[in-house]
Amino acid sequence: MVKRRRPAKNKPSAGCAGVLCADSEGGYWEEPGLLGLGRTAQGMRLPRREELSPLPDGAQLHFLPGRSPVVRSADDAEEMVAEGCLTMAAQLPSGWTLTFMPAWEKTSDAPDLPLFGYTAVYPIDGELYVAACQTEDNPRWRPQRYGRGDLAELIAKAKRRWPHNRLYEHLKKCACEYGCYNAQNIFYGRWEGAAPTSPQCNAGCQGCISYQPEGHQPSPQVRLKFVPSAEEIAEVGIRHLEAPQAIYSFGQGCEGEPLLQADTIAAAIKMIRAKTPAGAIHMNTNGSRPEAARQVIDAGLDSLRVSMISVREELYNAYYRPRGYRMRDVWETVRYARQRGLWVSINWLCLPGVNDSQAETEAMLDFVREYDVSMIQLRNLNMDPDLLLPNLPIPSGPVLGVPEMLRVFRAKAPGVRLGNHNPYKPRQI
Repeated sequence: MVKRRRPAKNKPSAGCAGVLCADSEGGYWEEPGLLGLGRTAQGMRLPRREELSPLPDGAQLHFLPGRSPVVRSADDAEEMVAEGCLTMAAQLPSGWTLTFMPAWEKTSDAPDLPLFGYTAVYPIDGELYVAACQTEDNPRWRPQRYGRGDLAELIAKAKRRWPHNRLYEHLKKCACEYGCYNAQNIFYGRWEGAAPTSPQCNAGCQGCISYQPEGHQPSPQVRLKFVPSAEEIAEVGIRHLEAPQAIYSFGQGCEGEPLLQADTIAAAIKMIRAKTPAGAIHMNTNGSRPEAARQVIDAGLDSLRVSMISVREELYNAYYRPRGYRMRDVWETVRYARQRGLWVSINWLCLPGVNDSQAETEAMLDFVREYDVSMIQLRNLNMDPDLLLPNLPIPSGPVLGVPEMLRVFRAKAPGVRLGNHNPYKPRQI
């Protein structure tokens, strides 16, 4: 089962992270006498206990084909491969930030992994732990509150009431096939609900979940194929904002960049605000077109979330592969939004060994303080690391680890909120 350079003589101490192995039938077990490793962009190492948490409700366990765990002997004296078994990984529920990816060795015929997040899993004293820390506990995003038995009936009711609005048919797909919480909330009539608006994008993000070029790992979602009218967008929004503290959002995973449809979105916002002052209107964006951002902000947008992996241009460009814009355009969007009183979040795409490096942490700290950013939303970067890492300029120098990175932010930027979800923040004018 385990390929060793020499036999392990010691047993792991109580409380140490062990090794979880799987077979292709879905069975899994602890491989005794070994220590589990975790992987970051800068290599493999043993996890510290503060980097692990009990397996949270809503986490999903998977085995990874063609990948055997890389482990350590009980005395931490040698590294080895647990041959003949498969690596286990967890997909985390919302509100959790991963600290390590699984450590594996691939076979020559191992398939590329789908575009999901892969978190290391360990047995400790008979219980399962994940390499993650909880960064927000928001009851509105707990998995048990979604996919209820009445969802199909609510979808049918909305489609009967608005039979000509194409957005409801698309949101049905998002709610049912993708399990999208924002889409489901449109039909539940509560909290944050979303309307996709753009089939095109001006970035070529490596981990895009709605479009991948031919020959790449297929995207898990299908992008919106039409541009909804301002009337369709407004019709959905006016109904949704009837709910207490409702958020109506543009810029979702199943679409492209909403700023490419700024004229339509701005017109829809004005229609909504002509009918109701209630709720908050929000946009998730790459921030690439500051003039378009001004247009939707001035039309009545309340909050903005701007996606970044880094504020250092080399790394930013390597992941986003921007077309027709530069990082300074993104910064200008952030600056204008804050000047106009919007709550501005940075959607920080997180990869252990990158964002928690000292260099990246300090660069983001400088940015959020200079641009008066309201919040950092931590987002696990969902992609096979063997496909992603060779294409990124990995930061050199010390790595803090995710828990220490969070402590640094809380100490040095106490006014910046850390979390994972868009808060209800109507603009104060």
